[in-house]
Amino acid sequence: MKALIPQETYRQISDISLDYLINDKNIKGIIFDFDGTLLIKRQISEGTINFIKNAKSKKLKIAILSNNIYVNPILVEQLEIKTTKKFAFKPLKKPFLDLANAMNLPPENIAVIGNNRIADIYGANKAKMYSIYI
Repeated sequence: MKALIPQETYRQISDISLDYLINDKNIKGIIFDFDGTLLIKRQISEGTINFIKNAKSKKLKIAILSNNIYVNPILVEQLEIKTTKKFAFKPLKKPFLDLANAMNLPPENIAVIGNNRIADIYGANKAKMYSIYI
């Protein structure tokens, strides 16, 4: 099923080139899945923290979209991410589009980074966002 195939696949978040996303794909915002993508074994890696800081320094808007009912507010505050949506019912298209609206960006200018082909990649593809599988 084509909708489950991401546009890009990487081993870890820090392997992704922000310059490529910005310059070649016209990405202006990134939506991250939380559990298993940002948070792995109850920790956020230093590489992921640096990636998010670098993305912000390049003026990318950052958001979290999670099916989990709980997204650790301390970690979100540490990463200075203001836009989050919990208990999102991914892969429904609506939560992705709601976040695009909250970010004031059209879906085609948003990359979604996630570790689940159905919840994250299928949902991103249905919403016409750029999907990245970790």
